[in-house]
Amino acid sequence: MIHVELRKTVTILAVLIGFFVSPFTAQKAQAQVCSATVNNVDFGSPNILSTNPTDALASVTVSCTHISFLTVVKICPSFGDGSGGSSNSIRQMRVGTGSTLNYQLYQDSGHTAAWGAVNEPQLGTVPSILLTAGLSGSASATETIYARLFGSQSSAATGSYISTFTGGDSAFTYSGFLLGATNSCAGFVGSATIHPSFNVVASAPAYCTLTTTDLDFGITGAIQAQISAQTNLRVACTNKTPFSVSLDGGLAHAQPTQRKMTSPAGDSVTYGLYRDAARTQGWGDTSSTWMGGTGIGADQSLAIYGLVPIQPTPRPGSFSDRVIATVTY
Repeated sequence: MIHVELRKTVTILAVLIGFFVSPFTAQKAQAQVCSATVNNVDFGSPNILSTNPTDALASVTVSCTHISFLTVVKICPSFGDGSGGSSNSIRQMRVGTGSTLNYQLYQDSGHTAAWGAVNEPQLGTVPSILLTAGLSGSASATETIYARLFGSQSSAATGSYISTFTGGDSAFTYSGFLLGATNSCAGFVGSATIHPSFNVVASAPAYCTLTTTDLDFGITGAIQAQISAQTNLRVACTNKTPFSVSLDGGLAHAQPTQRKMTSPAGDSVTYGLYRDAARTQGWGDTSSTWMGGTGIGADQSLAIYGLVPIQPTPRPGSFSDRVIATVTY
């Protein structure tokens, strides 16, 4: 009887040991698996004549499964130049192989810590994303990219700009560590790398601004000789943008050389506005009388030549007219 009972005890223990060892063996056989997505960075339609920057946001989402208990997964999301390239530490978007727009990707809302690449430190540092799953074995996190398109890029051409991030330009390297491991990505070599793709885009439209200054014929007595005066318009249009500037007929809706300045008493003085110093080409609001040009991304000064011809002198008074200048592009 004693011999038989010992055999039963050994058999039961063997079964119990096999039952408890099996789950741990299976867990070690599975390594963590991670995925990532990055939204496009879209600057919209920025006014490239402006000195102010244009900001945009995008999201980085990472997810990992099969994370072992008491293990943290460190992910180092590295962003390179992109297809648009870079100039020193500044990334660029391009229209084809031509004009460029300068921008940067940042880790913070204050736009002070550039988001760079492990192998291109001039672009900035690489932040780490740490995932701890607890008992679930899975975890995810979302981080924000703070992007800035710099102002004062008025020499750039209009068009659709893009820089594409694929392959080595978007490399998320990761590996599992015991809790308490360093969160630095400097010199980090992970066990696996994923490459989420995204684009940085902007559609720079044609744009113009127009600034005017008054035209003053001064003070005169009898209008027994022609009175000349001159002022200037300042037009700023995006580089290579065709434009035209028209002047309406004033309050009298008159022809370019037959405009009227009026006084509070209702008297009037005839005058004309011209495109040339000889005062032979009237400046109006039709295709044959307006002034055209091409933008250079900076102010261009256009002279307006005024002339009061000899005419009967009205009663003394202060005479004025309001002319609306319009830039079309």
